[in-house]
Amino acid sequence: MAKDNSGTPRQKIVIGAGVAAIGAYFLLVGVGALPLPSELHGPMWLVLCVGLVFLLAGVAVMVQGFGRGNEQGELAADAAPWLRAAQYLCVGVIFAAFAAIASWIAFGPGERSFSGTLPMVGAIGAFIGRAMFGLSAIVLWLCTIGMAVSGISKLIRRGKGGPA
Repeated sequence: MAKDNSGTPRQKIVIGAGVAAIGAYFLLVGVGALPLPSELHGPMWLVLCVGLVFLLAGVAVMVQGFGRGNEQGELAADAAPWLRAAQYLCVGVIFAAFAAIASWIAFGPGERSFSGTLPMVGAIGAFIGRAMFGLSAIVLWLCTIGMAVSGISKLIRRGKGGPA
């Protein structure tokens, strides 16, 4: 059996709490309770999405600690059902937040500035940059739907006494 190098439950809880605190900061900035540290080139809901990603990533790591998760992210067999539900919810909402950000970059109003080069394409302009983010948004929305369907079906199967 391979050794689990993902950290102790306590380490996961402490690290998760730190990441969640970063997310809480961005959420407070996003709702206007704290000042914006620099100029924002987009709507404030983007800051809320960033805060949500960090907050829920931290919560997901803490869930791993409380549920004694292994390196593959699987919680212990005797983990509380609410921990499994929280795990699936966190991942689904993180995917949705990333998809919303990519969607705004690709399809939102206003100019976008991209810099860089791609092999056989050359410099990345607004059209290529938006197209790449648009493709990413589509993939992320499909992943969000897939995660929701998978998580719900696993929770239902486990609730009926079947394998998750």
